[in-house]
Amino acid sequence: MARMAGIRAMAALSACTLLCAGHASAWPTVRLPEQSKGEVVSEHLKYNGLDMKSSRFVSSKGLEDIVAFYAGQWPGQHVVDEVGSKTIIGHAEGRHYVTVELEAVGGGTRGTVGIMKMPDPGQTPTLGEGFYRPAGTDVVSDIVYLDTPNQTRTLVLENELSPYVNQQHYLRRMRAEGWKAVESAGCRPSSTQCVARFERSGGAKMALAISRDEKMLTSTVVTIE
Repeated sequence: MARMAGIRAMAALSACTLLCAGHASAWPTVRLPEQSKGEVVSEHLKYNGLDMKSSRFVSSKGLEDIVAFYAGQWPGQHVVDEVGSKTIIGHAEGRHYVTVELEAVGGGTRGTVGIMKMPDPGQTPTLGEGFYRPAGTDVVSDIVYLDTPNQTRTLVLENELSPYVNQQHYLRRMRAEGWKAVESAGCRPSSTQCVARFERSGGAKMALAISRDEKMLTSTVVTIE
């Protein structure tokens, strides 16, 4: 979900913040192509501070057929971008922006549909709010699944510290915040991957998966439930 839209699609999303402010706010309906099977991913989540719905589908039709289908649904009111191996279709509707992310699989197509509610004018979401981050850490994405019992939150963080140093930061900080470490073994100064798990009174759980890539950039995926 964090990299669902292409460059032009996101530019259109930003422009629509002002242009669409006066339209109705009901969630739009996005039709699926024929010969498709779909399922809901989330009825309501906050993606980087913005309200959103997400679903996915698979179709026996080819990718070009799916693109043509949505071009017919939104004639002259959509953009198409190529992002790596994926094709992104973007469409503004009222106070919402729809993205359809497509990828060819076998002889068919796999798609993810995201419907995002546009922010109010002047609204600037604060990513990572309330969660500790070592100095120099960027928040790549911050997702809260509001339709889950515990409102599960997933953050993706990046910095240039080693996985071991990141893990040590979180061990100290989380213990100070009342979390109990239940798994943190096996991480050494030379490790390229580390895992830490925590629990807190009331049943709350947290997992951190920390890994460093070939560019010496470390990513931490945090799941809190």
